Amino acid sequence: MKIGMFINYYTPSKGGMETSVINLSNGLEKAGHEVYIFAPEYPNYKDEKKNIFRYKSVRFNYGGYFYVIPVPLGSKTKEIIKELKLDILHSHQPYSLGSEALKFSKELGIPLVFTYHIKYEDYSHYIPLIPSSISKKYIRKITVGYSNKCDTVIAPSTAIKKLLEDHGINVPIEIIPSGININIFQNDTGRKNEIREKYQIKSDEIMLITACRLTEEKNLGFLIKSFAKIAQKKNNIKFMIVGDGAVRKDLEKMAEEFGIKNNIIFTGLVDRTEIVSLYQASDIFVFASKTETQGLVAVEAMAAGSPVVAVRASGIEDIVREGEDGFLTSESEEEFSESVLKIVNDKDLRERMSANAKTNSRKFEIAPWVEKIVKLYKSL
Repeated sequence: MKIGMFINYYTPSKGGMETSVINLSNGLEKAGHEVYIFAPEYPNYKDEKKNIFRYKSVRFNYGGYFYVIPVPLGSKTKEIIKELKLDILHSHQPYSLGSEALKFSKELGIPLVFTYHIKYEDYSHYIPLIPSSISKKYIRKITVGYSNKCDTVIAPSTAIKKLLEDHGINVPIEIIPSGININIFQNDTGRKNEIREKYQIKSDEIMLITACRLTEEKNLGFLIKSFAKIAQKKNNIKFMIVGDGAVRKDLEKMAEEFGIKNNIIFTGLVDRTEIVSLYQASDIFVFASKTETQGLVAVEAMAAGSPVVAVRASGIEDIVREGEDGFLTSESEEEFSESVLKIVNDKDLRERMSANAKTNSRKFEIAPWVEKIVKLYKSL
């Protein structure tokens, strides 16, 4: 088959959605299918692969962090789709290039699949000058309306499927969790000691880690407040925050105010190969976002051997097995910090959870995921 993927963020951007589309594309190509990516262009970035078609874009600054917005005007995408003779269009957002995918689906009679990657309503703070209560209703209306014009919607978890049904989406919804290349994270890079030396983490210190865009919706302030409680009870502990974004300065200021500045490491953006070594050098992965539909970063950390402590939310509940490879908590700093300390203070539990995390992460391998996606494509 020939598949066209439409996504509003792509390389060199490094978020979970971009990673998911890269993994799916590679998996489909490995299975013998052709994949073509339609994404925005980024300043001073050129693609090595020939199957990527870039839309003109505008760059904007949000809190000191730069994003791009694709501009569909004047694009030749319709002619490209007709020339390529695409069989399936697969959209990864309900707006901008997602709207492009919907338009071409209707005009050219090509089936359209939409993957519901994030809880869009929880991003209402990006809409300026409009009260959140109003913008959330607007976002839901747009998302539901878009979804109901697609042939099938993919939900990464059972909880998300129920959420979508409750919102009024009445087209077929398939539960297909995204996959990752597990072997990349499980093959030892041999850099654990090097990483710890680089970031001045002693061999007897416990290292907590999280990785994401540093934005408001990721709930990182909660993690810092929880870590402050942990640091009060445990001296030999460090917390590494991997990523960059609009709230980084606010988080650094918070760490200083809580007196834990020297215990928190902000790495900034790191290369994908570096993140593997960082996970392998860590002891526990912590996660507090409530906007994810899945939370693949947690799967990556588990594959590298890190138990997970996360705030209970729809995206993470299908990943972490309570008491087996981690803990799920309410959004309580006390409960969260106590769950982390339970793993920190019990080496046997930590090692057992680490082994279970590696084993359990295998259910998110790419091949079975691609198989389910291909079956869906063929049915359409």
